[in-house]
Amino acid sequence: MLTVVRCAGADRWSAEEPVARPALVLVRHGRFVRRVNGQACLADVTTGYVQRPGEVQQVAHPAGGDVCTAIGLPEEIADQFQAHPVRVTSTVDLLHRRLRAAPERDELIAELVGALLPVPGLPHPLVEEVRELLHADPALDLAALAAAVGWSPWHLSRSFRLATGDTLRAYRRRLRVRAALDAIDDGGELAAVAVRTGFADQAHMTRAIAAETGMPPGALRRSLLRRTF
Repeated sequence: MLTVVRCAGADRWSAEEPVARPALVLVRHGRFVRRVNGQACLADVTTGYVQRPGEVQQVAHPAGGDVCTAIGLPEEIADQFQAHPVRVTSTVDLLHRRLRAAPERDELIAELVGALLPVPGLPHPLVEEVRELLHADPALDLAALAAAVGWSPWHLSRSFRLATGDTLRAYRRRLRVRAALDAIDDGGELAAVAVRTGFADQAHMTRAIAAETGMPPGALRRSLLRRTF
């Protein structure tokens, strides 16, 4: 689904190359010119593009080589991209950078593609259904959630953020943090709480709680013990 493409580059047009499969192409480093059907466009870190089967492309590198990320897309998703080129916002750029060493790569890819898609206008009740599914089982991954409501992962990722203000990963983390805080409030041992609430380990839980609340679990526990209600 994701391929890193490195080109040494030459300051002349390459041979014509038929596009075999749809893909979103984002530039990691460098720049190049892509020509399709006689129209040439610059691709750089601020502008990517979607290639589609049936196109015949050529590329030239007037300033040296480049490194790109190619993300395979289903045809129905590729067809939703109308603009050439694709504008890479700061949000998309950050997601692209995080993809380079991400254990949650599939969800990051879905967030990235979803951030580039037009607003899908999907019905709100299905977002509520996804929220219910996450409350029942925060471990459900993006593919399972999308299949449960009959959406593509990209549509789900985009629509969930529009409806809730959170990415699916952030929402899942918030649910786990809330569950962990309840267990800590009840006096649970921190390492055991981390395992029970779905964190990799106590350190992982500590980072998540501190990011969410501004306080590590130990300080929160002391604060909670002092409450008067």
